Amino acid sequence: MKRTLLAISIFAITCNASASSSPDAVSSMSDRYSTLANLEMNGGFPTETSQEILQNESYFQRASMLYQWALPIVNMKAMQEGHAELMNGTAYNKIAIYQDRLKPNSLITTPNSDVIYAMGWLDMKETGPLIIEHPAGLQSLMDDMYHHPLRGPLDKNQPGGQYLGDIGNAGPDKGKAAKFLILPPNKKREDYAQLADKYFIYESNTSEVFLFLRSFFKDMNNLEPAVNRVKEIKVYPLNGSAESMEFFNVSDVPSKSIWDNDYRFYETLNRAVQNMELATFDPYMNGVMAAIGISKGVEFTPTEKQKEMLTKAAQTGWKISKEIALNFDEKSSETTGDTWFWKEAPSWVAHGLTEQGNQYQALSDPYYHNIKTDYTNVDAITHMYTNHYSISSGMLNAKIGAGAKYAGAYKDKDLNPLVGSCNYSLRIPADVPASLFWSVTAYDAATAAGVNVENHQWPSLGDRDNPIKNSDDSVTLFFGPTAPENAQLAKYNWLQFDNDSWFSLIRFYGPQQSLFDGSWVPGEFEKINCVK
Repeated sequence: MKRTLLAISIFAITCNASASSSPDAVSSMSDRYSTLANLEMNGGFPTETSQEILQNESYFQRASMLYQWALPIVNMKAMQEGHAELMNGTAYNKIAIYQDRLKPNSLITTPNSDVIYAMGWLDMKETGPLIIEHPAGLQSLMDDMYHHPLRGPLDKNQPGGQYLGDIGNAGPDKGKAAKFLILPPNKKREDYAQLADKYFIYESNTSEVFLFLRSFFKDMNNLEPAVNRVKEIKVYPLNGSAESMEFFNVSDVPSKSIWDNDYRFYETLNRAVQNMELATFDPYMNGVMAAIGISKGVEFTPTEKQKEMLTKAAQTGWKISKEIALNFDEKSSETTGDTWFWKEAPSWVAHGLTEQGNQYQALSDPYYHNIKTDYTNVDAITHMYTNHYSISSGMLNAKIGAGAKYAGAYKDKDLNPLVGSCNYSLRIPADVPASLFWSVTAYDAATAAGVNVENHQWPSLGDRDNPIKNSDDSVTLFFGPTAPENAQLAKYNWLQFDNDSWFSLIRFYGPQQSLFDGSWVPGEFEKINCVK
């Protein structure tokens, strides 16, 4: 009994210390490390008591490391399962449409309320290759269940020489109506070469594929044309009969498409593993999964004690991922690249790694490998998938006039975290380099879903909201619980919310030259005052 109590008490320090940032907590963590380092040995072997402590520690550390590695997979699986509840399952012919724009009642990581979203998960296990008839004018992408972009046609003008994930505006069709052939893992591109003049061919690592459609509207009060454009899509098997398309309007249905940060995180991971092809690109992490009980074809049955450890590992992994996101502006290194988007405005960070003066090609590829070293950018991938989803080459690299670029802010101009009890202003200079639209969205720091805004239906403001301009054609936006004194600014330029903490994304759709060469730089969030 004494041995078991000691093992559990040493392990418990892991989360108890992380519950506080006080000096006592830091001291407790130091004591924990010292205790582990000084565990009793009998010659070259751990004593019986030390063995159990080390076994628990090994299980915990592997599970915590696995949390960060598996974030892209669990993020994708949670989205699929959340939408399966909205559509009575997922299938190649089922598409969920946020017909009235995506609202804060839909819990998804950093959704964009300024386009019409549509999502589907296409399953090729029984059908084999699928055909997508993609309408003109959409900006879409396809990722596999590992959150890797599908491999498309070769193109020497593309970074890496190949389209990765993008179809539609940033794809090989350049936004024109086109047909795409999607191949499951057991099919090879060369076997379908005779169809290359009829279809753009994309290859997937998994039999299920995430299809993500974005349709644009010009008039905030008339979304119907954008919704109808989505409904022109057709998906059907290359061979055999086809089911009719089914579209589900889901804007007004509260939903949860984010994961749980307890032992259920690993249950979600297990369901993903059981349902998809196990990749060979990372056999070590496949082994780590197996070490905590997750292995394809094997039932995952953790004991109650293991569930307790998995819960603490998930909570710790989540907190580590949030620290990485909050301080992503500080994660730069001479060996890996920069994390900020603009050196002159360092609180704005990029989705991947960058080189100053060259936003045309990110140092991270869509698999989050450093293009110079081929290392995995571990902080960048954790930052990405704890707070965001979906990836393609067009999201990371220059697509002037097509695609989209994003920057995130977790801190104000003084590099202090954004908090809901304070009021902030943000200046957007004139001539924003976005041919389609630009917007700024506020997100809850804990869930990464949109904040609940009291004076606006959606948690974003942008050019199509017709904000009041300054005399130099710049725009000043306001965020926080207290309205600006000017009534017009309060009506058109202010988002009212009172979250504990929050962060923001600025989006540029149809990005232009000045965004990539650094000649246009936005302002940073400036604290006005705090009300608590």
